Amino acid sequence: MPVFEPKIYSPEKPLVSVLVYNYNYGRYLKECLDSLASQTYTNIEIIFSDNASTDDSWEIAQQFVNANPGLMTMTRNRTNLGVDANFRNCFLNLRGKYFVNMCSDDVLEPTFIQKCVQTLENNSELGFVMVHRDIIDAEGNKTEEAPFYNQSCEINGHDQAAVYMMAAVNPSVSQIMYDAKKTIDNTATGSLVARWYGTRILDFNICLSYPVAYINEPLMSHRIHGENDSLSAASNLLEVIGPYVLHHQFADTAENFGATEVVNRLPASIHKLASLSLRYCIRALSKNDLSLAKKYFHLSAVMSEEIETDSVFMELSRYWQADEADKAEILTTLNNT
Repeated sequence: MPVFEPKIYSPEKPLVSVLVYNYNYGRYLKECLDSLASQTYTNIEIIFSDNASTDDSWEIAQQFVNANPGLMTMTRNRTNLGVDANFRNCFLNLRGKYFVNMCSDDVLEPTFIQKCVQTLENNSELGFVMVHRDIIDAEGNKTEEAPFYNQSCEINGHDQAAVYMMAAVNPSVSQIMYDAKKTIDNTATGSLVARWYGTRILDFNICLSYPVAYINEPLMSHRIHGENDSLSAASNLLEVIGPYVLHHQFADTAENFGATEVVNRLPASIHKLASLSLRYCIRALSKNDLSLAKKYFHLSAVMSEEIETDSVFMELSRYWQADEADKAEILTTLNNT
């Protein structure tokens, strides 16, 4: 096991702060923390905040602190004060030149921090570096994903901002290491914003002012399980309505920075969200949630008039009027598509 001795002012080996936010993820927390203690880069500090978990999270964190003295600071809210409270607890204690927002159910590969720091140190202009990821399930089974970019690279910030209009390159917050100074004035707060889109706004805003980098290696594993926030977001339309509002905000902000490519992509990004809404409609139908399916169906048409000429939209239009046998056939065809 590496020996960690966090040093704040170390020009040859800058301090990295890993901010771990937790609420009732005790079953995954030990693996998360152990992956941090296994890093090949040793000048790190772990800043842990627990939002009044009712499971064994706090006991697991205490065991980790006892086994790794001096490595992790701990804060615990007496009651669940919301996501922003966990963010504040961690940022108040942040001392590193670089930092990582770490979900307490995710896992880092041992060289994650070392390779991210090397990339950032090689180009002081970078706002952040993001890595490729794998997916793991609740039992720890790993699934490979195709990388977003086919090679490690540095990216012009405005170009990356334009990509964010069409795709979530780094859907896991744990995929990014930030230059701490360059996040000042670029963060977003407010419980709804922070919970769902705070880091996406931060990433976009940084891209308007700085270039960024991508490492084409799966240096972290994002866990998908029944308690993921994204699953509940899908049930209340936030997975579509949120980005719809967000992309208009992005375009408005980008205009002030002269990022015309971002502004020009707004119509295409909204049409893509309308198509996404149809996908959620089909998913809801497959789960027998007719009410949610209808909401997503009508939402797609509200977002984009052109969606009504889409073959999937037309099949779904036929679905509502069909008998039970035809509905089953239509749904099977749509799921296969």
